[in-house]
Amino acid sequence: FHNWSPHMTANQGTSWLGAEYFCSQKDVIWNMTDQEIITQLQKGNEYYLKYLYEHLDMIKSWILKNSGNEEDALDIFQEAILVFYNRLMSGTYEAKSKISTYLFAICKRQWYNQLNRRLKFEKPQGSVINIDRRQEDFNPEITRRVPTLKKYMEQALEKLGEPCKSLIIASVCLKRKMQEIAEQFNYADAHSARQQKLRCMKKLRAYVSYDEVIRLQ
Repeated sequence: FHNWSPHMTANQGTSWLGAEYFCSQKDVIWNMTDQEIITQLQKGNEYYLKYLYEHLDMIKSWILKNSGNEEDALDIFQEAILVFYNRLMSGTYEAKSKISTYLFAICKRQWYNQLNRRLKFEKPQGSVINIDRRQEDFNPEITRRVPTLKKYMEQALEKLGEPCKSLIIASVCLKRKMQEIAEQFNYADAHSARQQKLRCMKKLRAYVSYDEVIRLQ
């Protein structure tokens, strides 16, 4: 990871390595039950988070129909995985539905929130964001309550510090392309910028209560 950016490593005195695992559709990875995945994750085997990516296409299809693109879908899905994992490990996750249904619900809420932030920060004129309201009851009160939620998030970002604060504002609030962010923050490429964003989002979770965010909306 040092080759991509020094900001991707917590300790400059050690070497940080990454590895990719490839599998085919016939492998056991695609045949695991939800409970088997949950059991492995509760044991601390973060490796099994990869198994959740079989649900990405479902999220991508929905976001593409609701004013988003593939990059939006990937970002939202990865954030949803973090929420799911944090709740699972904290003991607040309740298995009342399939993991896919749970992730879908998180992604929809996250995406609606992001659309509202985009409207507030970009203030587009003459443009209309298309939301398929048949699939979700959209709450118009969210826009009027943004100042309270905005203040809460601003305080969390201040605690987070740089460069994560500026990176999250650029990617989430200002909705800049990952390639633009890579150039602005001197990352090797868009992929490196996205990986750093995910690390920053994970750090942000330490200062943000998902339940509190829902309450303030």
